[in-house]
Amino acid sequence: MRAQNIIYIILFSFSVLFPKEIWAQSSKYSRKKYSRPSKSKKASVNQKKAGDKLDISDLEQKYWAPKDTDFSVVQNRSYTKAKKVAVSLLAGPIVNDAFNSGLNGSLSVGYYFSERQGVELIYNQGFLTDSLATTTFKEKLSGGGVGPDYNRPSGYIGVAYNWVPFYAKMSFLGRKIIYFDMQFSPGIGVASYEHITDVDSNSQIEKTGKSAVALSLDITQFFFFHKRFAIRVDLKNRWYNQDVLSYRTGSKARSETENVTQILMGATFFF
Repeated sequence: MRAQNIIYIILFSFSVLFPKEIWAQSSKYSRKKYSRPSKSKKASVNQKKAGDKLDISDLEQKYWAPKDTDFSVVQNRSYTKAKKVAVSLLAGPIVNDAFNSGLNGSLSVGYYFSERQGVELIYNQGFLTDSLATTTFKEKLSGGGVGPDYNRPSGYIGVAYNWVPFYAKMSFLGRKIIYFDMQFSPGIGVASYEHITDVDSNSQIEKTGKSAVALSLDITQFFFFHKRFAIRVDLKNRWYNQDVLSYRTGSKARSETENVTQILMGATFFF
């Protein structure tokens, strides 16, 4: 009984001297309570994250647009023709005439209302002679004094509408960029030609000049090297009706539609 009282006295003394350490757990070891973040706090965090991203909605709309109206110009033209006068000097052979051969010269003056449209006045002069086949027939095969029935194109003057649907650039050996246009030019004018006949036994050639209304279609390629200068290559076509006379007698042999095709090359100067 006495020992039990002593134990009670010791416990009472400790409880008085160290009340927190004995009967309660320290607050620093207590478990913290979990609390869910509020909705307002979540919204502010999401806004902060969204603000760090790049807004590309406008770019996506342009990229997926059904029509490229916002991108009508791929690049600026390095060389322009709009509101300019173009003067061209060309020369080249006739390519589809079995009876005549030689060169043709051409002078044209045009004006471009825009990069796509313009008008042009064209003058063409032929410097043709008998082809090798015609000369061989006259001098060797027929024994002289006999030749084929044919005419000789001598010139053309007319007007054309220029339409330029293509403008592009190409790389030359990976070292130089060349800019070029392709042009189509339907037109109308007057073509002149000569009747070739033998008038006497000495085989003197008589040339009688004639003319006819002609339709034309030219295909032109420009290669630009300077804002005022370009190399020009033309494929020129003329169609007109003509009367062909007999080489021997000079009487009418036939009527036909003539197609004259020339390949001309030269230069164009822009002012």
